[in-house]
Amino acid sequence: MIKRIISLAVALLLCLSLTIPAFATSTRLFDNADLLTDEDEAIVLAKLDEVSELHNVDVFVAIVESVGDLTPDQYVNSFYDTNNLGYGDNKDGVLLLLSMEERDYRILSNGIAGDAISSDDIDTIGNKIIDDLSSGDYVSAFTKFADECEYYINGEINGFPFNAGKNLLISLAIGFVVAFIVTGMMRGQLKSVRAKAEASDYVKSGSMHVTHSSDLFLYRNVTRTKKAENSSSSSGSSRNVGGGKF
Repeated sequence: MIKRIISLAVALLLCLSLTIPAFATSTRLFDNADLLTDEDEAIVLAKLDEVSELHNVDVFVAIVESVGDLTPDQYVNSFYDTNNLGYGDNKDGVLLLLSMEERDYRILSNGIAGDAISSDDIDTIGNKIIDDLSSGDYVSAFTKFADECEYYINGEINGFPFNAGKNLLISLAIGFVVAFIVTGMMRGQLKSVRAKAEASDYVKSGSMHVTHSSDLFLYRNVTRTKKAENSSSSSGSSRNVGGGKF
């Protein structure tokens, strides 16, 4: 009885693995639906390779005819795992999968890319490429997808915003120049004004009589800083999946 159960389980796993086509992982573009021309494939693959090698996080695009009996979520997970996608031990990577028959798209982020690209980020990326997918401008959709992935991965690795220091210096320099010009013009209009050494010089004689004075404590200002807590979670362990119709 036990041997029969084991045999059935093995047969089931074999059938599931046959449902997901396995590809050689030397490429980051899988066009099983023969959707792109050779020229289009060269453009998209060059972009995927550029972004992937920039941060050692693989970015993939896969196009299939159909997901068969599986749901799109099941298919994209199985496709990623069956083809052993992703960079390094954590399989860091992002996959955009299109199913042409069902007109479904799914985005899967894994490892450090999963930490960088959350479910909400997947929705944002999807909104930016959905029009191109719907109109059939796949090269534009795939290159935008790669650029968006690079943005979030760069932010995860290097922190947001990327050019904060440079932008701050530029803003300070511009503000200093403008302030110098404005205050210079205002200073030129006040040549007749001279500073007084004592406060009494600003009081009209006989206009104020002090009958009582005392020191009164009003309030104090206490600043507290929360102690940083150590996080036990490890980076590169997340997986997120999302998408919709196009």
